[in-house]
Amino acid sequence: TLVIIRPTVVFGEQNRGNVYNLLKQIASGIFVMVGKGENRKSMAYVENIAAFIEYSMNFKPGVHIYNFIDKPDFTMNALVANVNKILGKPDTIKFRLPYSVGYAIGKGFDAVATLTNKKFAISSIRVKKFCADSVYNTALNKTGFIAPVPLQKALEQTIRHEFLESHEHEGVFYSE
Repeated sequence: TLVIIRPTVVFGEQNRGNVYNLLKQIASGIFVMVGKGENRKSMAYVENIAAFIEYSMNFKPGVHIYNFIDKPDFTMNALVANVNKILGKPDTIKFRLPYSVGYAIGKGFDAVATLTNKKFAISSIRVKKFCADSVYNTALNKTGFIAPVPLQKALEQTIRHEFLESHEHEGVFYSE
């Protein structure tokens, strides 16, 4: 039996990847929405992936390939509103930049990066990725698997752990 699990962007408590960086920026109050925010993002909660790995250990012989996505996908507007609500902040987005302005700013940072040979957190590629849909399909439901943690609750647990509670002496996992 071979089971291949291809997760979309993964988040969870103590994971210092792209989703954490986004959540941290929103929590800081200096988040700037680039574009209309209607683009959708597929995400996967680490605890649900672990549960699926355990579940898949009982699959019958053969090759099984699954994209792992916790549904439903959030639009960026909905994600930011959810995060703000969980943090006890107004669910409105304070500041928006049109995509063209954000992209131009990213190009400016690209030019400075080229001249100084330094990397910056802002680039035209990052602006492009942020504003793009990254939605994936999955056939997980055909296996009978039910994720133990609904996506909304997973987001709440992660935000509470990372930004509302103290866990300073616990280890963290750094990813891209």
